[in-house]
Amino acid sequence: MGTILIVEDDADLCEVYRDILESEGHNIDIINSASKAVDYLIRQRNRPDVVLLDMQLPGDSGLIVLGFIRRLPRLAKTKVVIASGYPDLAKQAVEQWGADLFLRKPVPFDTLTTTIDQCITAGRPC
Repeated sequence: MGTILIVEDDADLCEVYRDILESEGHNIDIINSASKAVDYLIRQRNRPDVVLLDMQLPGDSGLIVLGFIRRLPRLAKTKVVIASGYPDLAKQAVEQWGADLFLRKPVPFDTLTTTIDQCITAGRPC
């Protein structure tokens, strides 16, 4: 199906996301900090189809990752889904920084899979 980059510092949650999304046929990469996510995106030749991004990361905000994605032409078509328990920051990410969607944590598993599938499916907004 698609390649999903999960940027999340909660290791247990990452494993849950991985299990759910891999069972749907997706390839998953997990990164636990904003700086590592930016490094990953610089080094990768192929862009992920979707970035599932937490806003509160160790040392930095997820806005750093989102801003990087939106400024780099090679990543312009990458869908960014914010998964956060901080709705005000997530709303800012969508309205001001161009995230595609906000999912409030805890994200129901069926909502997660449906959202990711819609983001990957050509011609459908997520």
